Amino acid sequence: MIRHSLAGALLSLALLAMPALAQQGPTPEHLKAAREVVVSSGLSQSFDSIYAEFSAGVRQSFGTTRPELKKDMDEVLTALKAEADLRREEIVDSSARIFASKMTEADLKDVAAFFNSPVGQRYNSYRPQVIDEIFALLQPWSTATSNRLFDLFQAEMRKRGHQL
Repeated sequence: MIRHSLAGALLSLALLAMPALAQQGPTPEHLKAAREVVVSSGLSQSFDSIYAEFSAGVRQSFGTTRPELKKDMDEVLTALKAEADLRREEIVDSSARIFASKMTEADLKDVAAFFNSPVGQRYNSYRPQVIDEIFALLQPWSTATSNRLFDLFQAEMRKRGHQL
């Protein structure tokens, strides 16, 4: 009886301690390694386009229809760059936290080492082109694959006596 009570108490204590351990979160070193992956992998570069696209959209929308606003518009957009940079840092930090929650610090350091290596840098230099080419293939491949699978599905259902 005492043994069961002691085991139950230890189990309860362990279960109570688990949320406290989970709440501690990653160490600063773990987050630093995760942030290095976000930056060295090129993921953070995808966040850079948001301000550029925003300012280009504003210039296109208002610059062509209201050319008298150009000077003030350029000044305001320049001033907003600091806010955009702050927001960019927020998403980089959030991305690092996600990586840190999924991967160990050691693994993150290995991944960062790869992306900082010559082969990792070459990978990053080709990645945008490769992704563009993959997306160009994706739509027709997706349609052809779906059509093929539907044809196979329909044929199999006919074999089982079902007319679709």
